Amino acid sequence: MKASKLLWAVVMALTFVFTSCDWVGDEPTIEGKLDKFFDSQAQRKSFRILTGSGKPYNHKVDWHIIGITAPYSDTYLTKKVDTLSNGDLKISYDWVSFTVRENKSVIDVEVQENETGKVRAVYLNTNTSGRHITLPDMRVTQRAK
Repeated sequence: MKASKLLWAVVMALTFVFTSCDWVGDEPTIEGKLDKFFDSQAQRKSFRILTGSGKPYNHKVDWHIIGITAPYSDTYLTKKVDTLSNGDLKISYDWVSFTVRENKSVIDVEVQENETGKVRAVYLNTNTSGRHITLPDMRVTQRAK
């Protein structure tokens, strides 16, 4: 009898924990797919941050930029994030820059013209408190001429 009460208490506690935490619904994620493609020309595109349920990012779960890595690698190309005078955050590497608006609801990606003759790519690595599944990470690939 005591074991069944304990089991019931554990089940109720877990139910409360899982129903009171909206781990997926509030997690910031990038709109569309993880992979963002650019042609070889210099250009700028903006991507909205959404919650896991597709609603505009509501800032309940804060996220931050860790750095830019080589795709499919843990090799950081840069970790330096600058705060601009308007409060936006900017991280750049060679041919690409990411500007995160102050409220963290939009990421602007700017690429320079690709004259290398080769496809090039980077990965924007972000993080939250470390327990979330989705993040506003993105892999940017720029095609060659």
